[in-house]
Amino acid sequence: MNRSISRSLYVAVSGLLLVSPALAQTTIGGVTLTPIKPAATSPAAPVSTSGNDYDAESIPSGYREVRGRVTGPSEGLRLPAGGRIMVSLVDLTAAKALVDIEFGTTRLSTPYQMVYNPVRLNAAHKYAVRAMIADRTGKVLYRSADVSLPDGKRVTLNVPVTAR
Repeated sequence: MNRSISRSLYVAVSGLLLVSPALAQTTIGGVTLTPIKPAATSPAAPVSTSGNDYDAESIPSGYREVRGRVTGPSEGLRLPAGGRIMVSLVDLTAAKALVDIEFGTTRLSTPYQMVYNPVRLNAAHKYAVRAMIADRTGKVLYRSADVSLPDGKRVTLNVPVTAR
């Protein structure tokens, strides 16, 4: 008798193993268990090997980007608490700022990024990037000379500052 039960069990288990897993169901204690299909995996996003920490799609179509570092007289220069950096894209011909960014920092050198629409630029004018560092009261501690804006959609431009 035991031999016939074990033979029947063997045939049943073999049958379950040969049936497609999607069709296989198991009933345990009156509960029917149906295996689920594994989730379809999407292809992994490509890994950037360019060394950039952002992608080209982060810049709006038609816009340009200037990025770099505001550097001090010495590497790792500590700034007073509440220090602010102001980086500006200025029209030297019209003597006005087109883009201003301001952010806090505690030391130099520190990175910056500016994105602007070149439609605002006049081909007959000269443009530059300048930086200024002030303490929490607004007193200017460091200032840069005007650094000429290079041509290009995405350019790197470091802006050195000196004590005022």
